[in-house]
Amino acid sequence: MSLCPQLPDNAPFNTEQRAWLNGWIAGVLSTQTSGSAVAAAPTAPPVPLTIFFGTQTGTAEGLAKKLAKEAQSRGFAAQVLGLDQYAKCDFAKCERLLCITSTYGEGDPPDNATGFWSWLTSDATPALAQMQFSVLALGDTNYEKFCQFGKVLDARLEALGAKRSLDRVDCDTDYDAPFAAWMKAALASLASAGDAVPASSVQVIEEEASAPASEPGTKANPFAAALTTNQLLTSASAAKETRHFEININGLNYEVGDALGVLPSNASALVEAILNAGSWSSDDSLRDALHTRYDLTNPSRDLLTAIATRAKDDDLIALLKTERSADLKKWLYGRDVLDVLSMLKPGEISSGDFTALLKKLQPRLYSIASSLKANPGQVHLTIAQVRYESHGRQRGGVCSTFLADRVNSDTPVPVFVQPSHGFRLPEDLSKPVIMVGPGTGVAPFRAFLQERQATGASGKNWLFFGEQNRAQSYFYKNEWKTLMKDSVLHRMDTAFSRDQEQKIYVQHRMTENGAELYRWLEEGAHFYVCGDASRMAKDVDAALHEVIETHGGKSADEAKAYVAAMKESKRYARDVY
Repeated sequence: MSLCPQLPDNAPFNTEQRAWLNGWIAGVLSTQTSGSAVAAAPTAPPVPLTIFFGTQTGTAEGLAKKLAKEAQSRGFAAQVLGLDQYAKCDFAKCERLLCITSTYGEGDPPDNATGFWSWLTSDATPALAQMQFSVLALGDTNYEKFCQFGKVLDARLEALGAKRSLDRVDCDTDYDAPFAAWMKAALASLASAGDAVPASSVQVIEEEASAPASEPGTKANPFAAALTTNQLLTSASAAKETRHFEININGLNYEVGDALGVLPSNASALVEAILNAGSWSSDDSLRDALHTRYDLTNPSRDLLTAIATRAKDDDLIALLKTERSADLKKWLYGRDVLDVLSMLKPGEISSGDFTALLKKLQPRLYSIASSLKANPGQVHLTIAQVRYESHGRQRGGVCSTFLADRVNSDTPVPVFVQPSHGFRLPEDLSKPVIMVGPGTGVAPFRAFLQERQATGASGKNWLFFGEQNRAQSYFYKNEWKTLMKDSVLHRMDTAFSRDQEQKIYVQHRMTENGAELYRWLEEGAHFYVCGDASRMAKDVDAALHEVIETHGGKSADEAKAYVAAMKESKRYARDVY
């Protein structure tokens, strides 16, 4: 007697249908044992979870996607949204929210979070008593307002009635391990009810965060590239030295608008000076670590505190205790780890204690200055060299001098691509493009124009470029001429600030040509800015508002709304640092 009944031959099904149904019946009956039916355990429905990211360079977005993947493996139905997509979230019903955000400029929200922040601080925001949340803030302790936007976002959510499931965690530039620890703790806290978990209980285990990625070309698993071109863009008499680099990256892909991360090594002279200052010159393993693992230019607060205490330096101790961070920043200006270590006599601190107080050496991100379509297998960079003298010693930027002075064709250059999804050319090739890129900020726009030429884009292109002197610092001058001759670059306005008594900058050229600029905007032009965040980007933004007010006949509030609409429709994008 068969334990698995079959459909009768005269059942109204064809052969394939009968076979499928017989198999289904067998599967159902397989859950029965000893003649007693055992009901299959019902599958718990996924737990809804909203993950927001506020990003300027793409880092927070990448972390948010990692978080979503981990959340899904733990039974959450995770939805990842940029803060510019906040309207897709029903905040009045949202019960679980995790947010990863960077801070831009002087404590401001990143560009994709400005509209969200205006809404969140308005009277239109609902009460959030039903919500549990946690915030991961990304920042850099070298800036006075470290993680400021993450802090105010965290406070605002609490003020609206939301409850922290896990206290906010603030990350310095070495964020991988803290992120991994926060991710596990945050998901665990949302999976169970109870009081908020304090941030101090988050255990950071670096080994878990440092597992290499499966594919090369990521921060965790960089690609070993080869430098092929190192070309001076400025004259020998220029006040600033800027160079053009070309790197072979066969097999590594990128899009225009992306950044290239470079993992540099420290200068041998600085490493040897530190080894001598600590009486560690015979320790080759320490020498290797100082070359590749540790930041020797930016002393950590922990290192400052430990050295000041050992050296009994009352002035520095007082600076570390004061809330006036500007005073400590002034003291630190032009000083590096060697300066701080030299406050002690050799042997007063062990190498183990010393390295435990150092920050990790971080990659440097540079806007890519080439199109892969125009330069297969290559990536180009435009980098200003940092060289100066301070406290009786010659200093240099870690990565700029690494590429300029310490890399040859036989030196592997560890690199990875940092996607920048918000800094993209318009999909509609007929749309006009306006680009404002003074100094090395012109890099992504060189890539944009190469891409527009390679794709046959019909839209007009307008470039604003500025530097100190036309004769000494006119980067890529001949390339711009060729692009104009080929009708790829339709208009170019330059501002060389020191070629006349009164300084002229790119924002002045914008207002001078405001009527034409506004016409392009009305034609649907996309507006891009790249470069210094603290001054230039703010001045350019103010000039844009002025142009819209003056030539659009709008009030200040109407101009503000116009710009906000441009941002909302992805027609206004900034790559600023």
